[in-house]
This record gives sequence, C-alpha cells and structure tokens, in this order.
Amino acid sequence: MNCSVLKNKGSLMSKKEIVSLAILVVVIGYGAWNYFHRSYRDTRMDQDLLDTVVTISAKSKDKNVGAEIDSVFAYMHTLEAKFDDYDSLSWISKLNAADGKTFPMDPDAYELICLADSLHKVSHGLFDITVKPLYDLWGFSKVGTALADTLSQVPPDSLVIKETLKRVGFDRIRYNKKSITLPAGTQITFGALAKGYALDKARELMEKRGFLSGQIDCTSSMTFFGQPIAQIVSIQHPRPQPQKQTIGSFKIKNGSLSTSGDYQTYFDYAGRRYHHIIDPRTGYPVQNIYSVTVINPSGALSDGLSTALFLLHPEEAMQVIKRYPGTNAVIFYQENGNIVSLKSLGMKDLDWREEQ
Repeated sequence: MNCSVLKNKGSLMSKKEIVSLAILVVVIGYGAWNYFHRSYRDTRMDQDLLDTVVTISAKSKDKNVGAEIDSVFAYMHTLEAKFDDYDSLSWISKLNAADGKTFPMDPDAYELICLADSLHKVSHGLFDITVKPLYDLWGFSKVGTALADTLSQVPPDSLVIKETLKRVGFDRIRYNKKSITLPAGTQITFGALAKGYALDKARELMEKRGFLSGQIDCTSSMTFFGQPIAQIVSIQHPRPQPQKQTIGSFKIKNGSLSTSGDYQTYFDYAGRRYHHIIDPRTGYPVQNIYSVTVINPSGALSDGLSTALFLLHPEEAMQVIKRYPGTNAVIFYQENGNIVSLKSLGMKDLDWREEQ
C-alpha cells in the first residue's frame, strides 16, 4: 500500500518536471529567437544637407545603428559635393565654368543627365536643366528652402530675360559616358533631380548594409523601404492658414515621393507670386499651378517628374503619368480663383484623403 502511494507520488513529480522542462525550453527558445532576431532603432538629423533638413529613421540588427546612419549622411554629403551649384569646387560648378570646353563626365552626373534627357523629351522640352542662367537671373540662389517675401526682390527686366533665354536649351548639350560639352554661357543645374537621386543612392546603401527598414525625409522628398505597414504622408497646403496646414494625405508602404510647389522658393511682388520653377520657353515662372506630388519607386524619377509635370497643363501631365507604370500624382492648381485638384486613378489605392 505504502509502496503504491510512493510510486504514484513519484509519477506526479515527473509530470511536473516535464511541464517545467517544457516551459524552460519555450522560454529559452523565445529568448534565443529574440537574440538572433533582435533589432535596434534610431533617428538622426542633418540640418546642413541638400539645402534642407534631412532626417533618417532606420531599424537594424546592428546595435550601432546610429553610427551607421551617420555614415549614410556622410555618403549623401559626397553626392551633394558633386552637384552643389554654388560650391566652386563641385563637379557641376567646374563644368559650368569650363566656358565651352569639353569636360570629363562623372558617373553619377551621367545618370542624372540621361534622366534629364528623357524628361526633356516627355515634357516636350519644358523640363530643362540648362535653366540655371534664368534661375540665377531671378535671384533663386542657394538661400534655403524658402525665400522670404520681405526680400524686396523685383522681377528681372523683360529684355534681360529675353537675352538670357539665348543661353538656354538642353539640345545644346553634347555628352556621353566619358565627357560633356556645354556651349559657352550655357550652364546646368540638377536642382530638380539631385535630392531624389541622393535618396535613391542612400536607400541602396542602407539595403546593401543590411538595414531592416528605413525612412529618409528631405522635406519635399521622401523614400521608404522595408516598412511593415503603410505610412501616412500629408501634403502641405499651398496657401496655409493657422488652422489649415495640409491639404491632403495618402498612405505609402515602400517607395518614394516628391512635391514641387510654388511656395518652396519664391518672392511676392505687386500681388503676384514669382517662384523657382521657370518655363524655359518664356523665362518666367509657371503661373496657376500650386503643387505637384509624384509617387514612384524611384526617388530621382519622382523628383524630376514633379517638376516636369508642374510645367505642363494638368490634363497633359496626367497623360504623361501613364507612361510610367506604378506612378501616381496629385496636382493642385488654380481654376476660377479656387484651388482645385487633379489626381491619377491609382491615388484611390493609396487611400487618398483630400481635406476640405
């Protein structure tokens, strides 16, 4: 009798041990899974990059993710050093100062010029990187992301604009992978492409280095990768009021976007706004278009397209969008004194919400 009781008690203890062991295995397994799948997050900001404030948020298995982000910023600075119009030591400044002489091509510049060439064609010549002489004439130099309307700037004389137009024209450029030649007096700017291109290159570097996910925000341009859920992006109201800073929003999981607006770099004179997006046919800023937002997998293409579409009539711009699969756009413009919008059909899939 006593032996039977002891046997049963021994059996009960074994079951408890088995349960305890199973729990221990689960705990160890969970701990091991967390160890091997652990990740670290960080957000860093650079206030002196690409003429704006750049923020990078990222997740990585490397606990030194912050230092890794800093290295991405350093890489972006090397790109900026090539394409900064107002740095006399940059590749583009040296090219513009070559005064008609053939100049060695840079690999990154070649990619940008090829993209500029294709956008020039698709926009019927309106997207033109040789507008720099006009850009400078209007005073839209490197002064930040917005010009205060208190700068007392005035539009250039119409005859001077007409004379400057003689130095503008993408067809004047001769280039290949090895070299590029600009006629004397002709100068180029990558202002409508460099920011998006830098985003692409930075994202590629982050993916190559094993970042699990990331978001790079350059104010008017952004790129996302590895995001588990869609992020909400708001579009700035072109004429913001204290209670109305945004005009619409959409969701994006992975990809890039860029917005070109008449409120980014401008001055007001005699009741009219003059901004940095200049029509190469007239030499004057485009009128009646407020902003264009483009969503595309490529940062460089979304950046360039937002400017190219800004230069076109909204209806024609939407036809151009159809040539680029996976691309969507929202255009805000003036019609009968009101701000109205035109959207590509795919904005529905991005949960577009327009604020009234």
